[in-house]
Amino acid sequence: MKKLISLAVPLIISQLVAQLLVFTDVWMMAQLSILAIAGGGLGAAVYSIVFTVAGSTVGCVANLIAIAYGKRLKDTQKGDAEVSISLKSGLLLSVILTVTLLPIFYWMDGLLLKANQDPETVVLAVDYLDALKWAMLPTLVLLVLRSLVSAFGDTRSVMVMSIVTVILNVPLSYLMAFKLEMGLAGLGYGTALAAFIVMFGYGYWVFTRNKYCHYNPFTNWHEYRLGILVPLMAIGVPIMIATLMEHALFSTAALLAGTLGAVSLAIHQIAMQCLNLSWNVAFGLSQAASILVSQHVGQQEPVMVKRYAKQGLLLVTVTSAVFGAFLIAKPEFLTFVFNVEGDALAQELVAALPSVMIMVAACFVVDAWQLSAISILRGMKVVKAPTVTTAIGYWLIGLPSAWVLMNLFGLEGVWGGLAVGLAATGLMLLFILLRELRKLEGRHVQSHEALSNEELSNKNLSTKEHGAAVISS
Repeated sequence: MKKLISLAVPLIISQLVAQLLVFTDVWMMAQLSILAIAGGGLGAAVYSIVFTVAGSTVGCVANLIAIAYGKRLKDTQKGDAEVSISLKSGLLLSVILTVTLLPIFYWMDGLLLKANQDPETVVLAVDYLDALKWAMLPTLVLLVLRSLVSAFGDTRSVMVMSIVTVILNVPLSYLMAFKLEMGLAGLGYGTALAAFIVMFGYGYWVFTRNKYCHYNPFTNWHEYRLGILVPLMAIGVPIMIATLMEHALFSTAALLAGTLGAVSLAIHQIAMQCLNLSWNVAFGLSQAASILVSQHVGQQEPVMVKRYAKQGLLLVTVTSAVFGAFLIAKPEFLTFVFNVEGDALAQELVAALPSVMIMVAACFVVDAWQLSAISILRGMKVVKAPTVTTAIGYWLIGLPSAWVLMNLFGLEGVWGGLAVGLAATGLMLLFILLRELRKLEGRHVQSHEALSNEELSNKNLSTKEHGAAVISS
């Protein structure tokens, strides 16, 4: 348990720091104008969708490197070769996806207008996206570097890298947006510039360490070929599909909340921030468990795989339950934070918020279950069945439940439906995980029995050969 927690804590802090970066960007947008918040929010939402396609695919390289690291502990030469290939596959895919996805941003003006968005908001959103799109490549490269050091257990450097990113991003974005009067575009360029600086700095730090210097991506150029992308794509594409389906589920829920009025939509956004906080903690724990599982899959140690899978599930359940219990016990904390004096709708929001938060709290644990289970399964290179499961849980159970319950209970019903969908998905994924753990143990027992039989056969053969030699002499 101690090893899992020590690996997870820096990852959790890194996630929370990333959330802080989002908050500071929104604050600076607010200093520009209310319209800037709308345009920046629209641009950020579009960028998030595009980046999810790339980030969720490339991010799976962490598991491939962790599996290779596990093999390295038994066979250094073979393991090092696989680490190097996996690292380069992540970097190569980062470049390919960036080149492939960048043209989408050039078409975004027309796409957003066709989606009936406010023309004035679209102009600001496009200005922001035109600058922010340059952050994609360095962010993906940093994701690959983060995967490498996390697989080797050096998550503290990931935390430091995230903090440095914020320390650079905030003043650079402020300078460009306000002092250079670039507005929203300045915020985007500040983010991109900070990402490039951190990419070069962190890359230099990583590959000047003795532990990583022989994985330098600027050596052995012959290893860069399209064939090395196959293992990464085999894991990454299903995970990317599952991630997009989850994004689409919550986006659709926001549309349902919007049909209930401005207050319901505002409460929904507050609820999403609460869920994001719980999710970030669960994500750090799940990622740590996934890395440790991958390491022991590489070492062919099913007992340790099972141990870290159980520890990961236990920790996300406990932490998410604590968050949920606090939210149910102290909903007045949120009403205090989000109560805006003088706003005509504030009283209605404060009155409705506590009852909705009960349903939101119910989502915390089941959301953590599905996140943890799919992360651990990814660490075992099991991705197809979980992707099908998420499609069933999110779209055939969760979304219809949210729509039906909304007509009966309003916004509480929307979140109740989300809880039903997440619970169904989590339980199905837990079933798949338990099945795969049993399979892994079964294969391990069979391989041991086969090895024992082979050793016994070799021993008998050696005895016969020795006896024949004695007789011959």
